[in-house]
Amino acid sequence: MLALVRNPAPAFLCLALAAGPAGAADYSCDGLVVAGQTMICSGFEPNWAVRLTCTGSTMSSQFIDAFSGSGIQTTPGTVVFSSQDPWNFETSHPVSGSIAATPGACTDEGDNVHDFTFTPTAAPGLSGPFFPFCCRVE
Repeated sequence: MLALVRNPAPAFLCLALAAGPAGAADYSCDGLVVAGQTMICSGFEPNWAVRLTCTGSTMSSQFIDAFSGSGIQTTPGTVVFSSQDPWNFETSHPVSGSIAATPGACTDEGDNVHDFTFTPTAAPGLSGPFFPFCCRVE
């Protein structure tokens, strides 16, 4: 009678390789966004947003103003991060605040669930108090 013995090493090796440096390297912009993707953090009442775009290993920002004037204004800018998880940042607009990883814990006005929460501390043309809102990755 033959006894089959399963060797757990190959499965363990596959898991170790999947969780290794290749996975971490995918988040090339400040450990937050994958190259080629955009994170959009949009507020409600008043309507405004900050868009963070990862191109290669460089993050850029756009301030989207839908509360002043008759149309939506988008202003390009730069962004500097001072920490990761939470990601504290300031843009040239100036928008500042922190983004925290909150998997499945941020629900927007449309009842959509997101994995990141933005807590602003400044936004052009607005004064506090500021309230946290969700960020989505596209």
